[in-house]
Amino acid sequence: MFISFDSSGRPKSLLARIAGALCAALAFAVALMFSLVLFAVLALAALAFWGYWRWKTRALREAMRGQRFEMPGGNAANDAPRGATIIEGEAVRVEEDRPRLK
Repeated sequence: MFISFDSSGRPKSLLARIAGALCAALAFAVALMFSLVLFAVLALAALAFWGYWRWKTRALREAMRGQRFEMPGGNAANDAPRGATIIEGEAVRVEEDRPRLK
């Protein structure tokens, strides 16, 4: 098999350059069209998966929303006055006997 490349160095005709540019533009447009279709299909598949996942986990989310966590030694949320801000955590205050320097 013999492949002949035009290596004569002379420029192609105007008609050949226009035909080449049109073919390149057409190939780019077709590639762009297929990529847009592919991205649209992938976006719809992702949206369908997200909707299916939300639908299947709705009972779990409702159960978690209604669940109350019991803390050892009582629940601070139930013991606090209405409207109080509760900060979770534990702190120890150490009183020092020595005077402070000013």
